[in-house]
Amino acid sequence: MKSAKPITDVATDTATCDYCGLPLSGSALQDEPSYCCYGCRFAAGISNQQDTSANPMGPATALGFSVFFTMNVVMLTMSLWSYAAQPQTAFEEALAAFLRYGAMAFSLPVLLLLGRPLVSHAMTGLRRGFFTTDLLLATGVIAAFAVSIVSTLRGVGHVYFEVGCVILVLVTIGRWLEAAGRSQASTALDQLERLVPETVRLRESGVDIATPRNQISVGNHLHVIAGERIPVDGSVVQGRGVVDEQFFTGESTPVEKRTGDPLLGGSLNLDGDLIIEVTAPPNAGALGRLVNAVRAARLSKGHYQLLSDAWSQRVFPIISVIALAALIYHGRRIDWDYGLLTALSVVLIACPCALALATPLAVWAALGTAAKKGVLFRSGAALETMSGIRAIRWDKTGTLTTGKPGVLRLACEDSTDRVAIEQIAASVTEASDHVFSLAIREFLSEVEPLTSTVNVQTVPGRGLRTCLDNGQVVMLGAIRWMEDCGLDWGANLSRLINDPVTADCPMTAIGYNGRVQGLFLLEETIRPEAFAALQHCQRLGLDQAVLTGDRAARAAGLAKIFGIPVAAELLPQDKLAAIRAAHEQFGSVAMVGDGLNDAPALAGSDIGIALGCGADVSRDSAGVCLLSSDLRLIPWTYEFSQRTVGTIRTNLAWSFGYNSIGVILAACGQLHPAVAAVLMVVSSLMVLGNSLRLSADSPFAPREAYNSDGPESVTGATADAVTPKEATS
Repeated sequence: MKSAKPITDVATDTATCDYCGLPLSGSALQDEPSYCCYGCRFAAGISNQQDTSANPMGPATALGFSVFFTMNVVMLTMSLWSYAAQPQTAFEEALAAFLRYGAMAFSLPVLLLLGRPLVSHAMTGLRRGFFTTDLLLATGVIAAFAVSIVSTLRGVGHVYFEVGCVILVLVTIGRWLEAAGRSQASTALDQLERLVPETVRLRESGVDIATPRNQISVGNHLHVIAGERIPVDGSVVQGRGVVDEQFFTGESTPVEKRTGDPLLGGSLNLDGDLIIEVTAPPNAGALGRLVNAVRAARLSKGHYQLLSDAWSQRVFPIISVIALAALIYHGRRIDWDYGLLTALSVVLIACPCALALATPLAVWAALGTAAKKGVLFRSGAALETMSGIRAIRWDKTGTLTTGKPGVLRLACEDSTDRVAIEQIAASVTEASDHVFSLAIREFLSEVEPLTSTVNVQTVPGRGLRTCLDNGQVVMLGAIRWMEDCGLDWGANLSRLINDPVTADCPMTAIGYNGRVQGLFLLEETIRPEAFAALQHCQRLGLDQAVLTGDRAARAAGLAKIFGIPVAAELLPQDKLAAIRAAHEQFGSVAMVGDGLNDAPALAGSDIGIALGCGADVSRDSAGVCLLSSDLRLIPWTYEFSQRTVGTIRTNLAWSFGYNSIGVILAACGQLHPAVAAVLMVVSSLMVLGNSLRLSADSPFAPREAYNSDGPESVTGATADAVTPKEATS
């Protein structure tokens, strides 16, 4: 069920078709549905039983009667040409008159049922300020009927009732099929909108009231039971549940939600009974922003769309001149009836339906498919730009790495003290939410903590201090703090601190009994899919490099791990300069970042790709937003954009070539109008089918299908980074 009013983009003030959603040419009319073509008007009438002003009996019934009447017209016309085309006797003259009047009687209902809405839509286009091909078709069909009626009343001359009827039936069926196909390009967006229920349980005075979702407001309380999707953005005010947020965050592990925790509209409540408070209007939450962003992207136009639009605007005057020239030439050379048929053939075969569909339909299908995969293109132009990149520059922190530290290993001065050190560290870190404490606690998740720690204190910029029940003071924190407190260093840990291999790793020391007992070596956790993404991009022939603000020594280690160059100690303006240098050397450059601290580089690149936009799709500095942080989506996006642009080029080449050859044949009198009508439908369906293949794109391979290891030469180096708990020796 389509909405009753066209959607208008605020920025561009571009109205869209009320049925298929494609942008409308000209300005939309107020207080009435707007359609991009007669086919959409017809299809909307069938699906919604709307707009029955032209056909009160309903468009489907009108088409059925028209097919029946057309069959009778064709039969009568064939009889006329077979038995009474050139009457010689009074009987033959009477038979010819009977057949002519019979054909006219059966054709007039077809003209009223199918011709009237065609003319109505053409006039609607004129009121919106532009000429449509429906006007050309209506003019040709009316001319054919007018000549036939005059010939019938005079009793001499050719009649073309069957031509007009067949054209109206074929055009109606063809446009209907085209409109149905175009609406399929909106299927992905419709599926996104249907992620949330239309009716919610509004909780008032402890009672649930079934209420339409669009009638709730900020501050209302809603009841969401297990198995239902969260209808709007909100926060938990009562209850506890487990929520699946994979669509927005890319994390397959469900998240436990308690009182005060935020909820994203569209996420799935797997287990638990929740009372939530609405924090955003129904269409302004995370899902609403995503849908609106995809819709806005569809209304924007790239290079190929502008090319298609420019040519479509020139079709009407050019084809009008060619059709008029064919009419005059063949009319004077042979006869005016033949000239009329030739002109009608030119109008039919030149109808730029396929040309008008070539670019927007492919772009719409691609944007919807990408959105289902978790890739948001800001515009059709961004999709085209993505297909032409020659180099990628990666941010490190938060992009190739998770941005959160993980413990590589625990080094002990005396290996016999490992169990005690682990138990004490697990106890101390339970009282802190510092990122290093969280990393150590996760590393020691299987260790049973002591219960004898008391009064854990946080020393800002230093670490944690606590006292065991036996009076022993334990400190866990920075190396310099240990030195300032006068703790002694043993030979093993001193050697580790000064080792060039580990000197650049962040370290957290634990000390008691007057000396440092152990060192936790930490490192940012590299995303498991980072290596697969880098290798895939390398196979695609893209130049790659990492831009980071880390120290040069650390960058050298990363270069060995990733197998690509790493530029270190870069400020934001340095990253921007590196992007510009890559553009001069390779051409179009994509910058991949987390969208927060990489805004200058993202904006300065040819196409910026921001990660983790699931909860916030308003990262304006990026042309492409990934709803999750799955780096494997980046090579998929590049290949998919290339496939989309290839489809657009194929559509345009087919449309230009097909219509050009068809016009030449028609203008030379080699194409019958009925055949031209069939070929027009075939051309549009070819473009339609080619574009909709983008909607059927198979999902990217699951995580298991990718090799998540690093380059073979550094397999050992990556093992510690990816699986830190295995390197505890």
